Amino acid sequence: MSRTQHLPLYSAAYIFTREIYRARVKLPKTLKFDLGQEAFQSAIKILKCIVIANQARDKDPHVSRLLLEIEVQWMLLRLLYDLKGISEGEFKVLSERLSDISKQSQAWAKWQKTNPITTPEKDQFKPKNIAPVTDKDGAQTDYPIWTPSSPE
Repeated sequence: MSRTQHLPLYSAAYIFTREIYRARVKLPKTLKFDLGQEAFQSAIKILKCIVIANQARDKDPHVSRLLLEIEVQWMLLRLLYDLKGISEGEFKVLSERLSDISKQSQAWAKWQKTNPITTPEKDQFKPKNIAPVTDKDGAQTDYPIWTPSSPE
């Protein structure tokens, strides 16, 4: 587990969130306080998902939530563009950044599926293929018993 700030995915999401905030500030009043705020909150949720997934032992639900939030962000960006809240140039820049975040997140999800969490089994550290051993009192055990060797 690396520090969140060192993840390229976190850096890309952080820059994207800054860009969304700057775009929100320039939105007309009719869009700023509903669609603009929703887009900014969605960008914050993407950052939170990355931080939580990076710290969690079981990353799968958090990475799934991240992918879902990215889809929501795509929808919000498209709405902002269609309603003329952001220019074509702003849409292009934000789309490229979100596409980068999406690719990295999908790679993370793919990696997570190929490297599932393994929980230790009850007998994981038990030696394999060892015949029962009888100790000096006649009790049987599955583990070899250490006895000090006598000097010869």
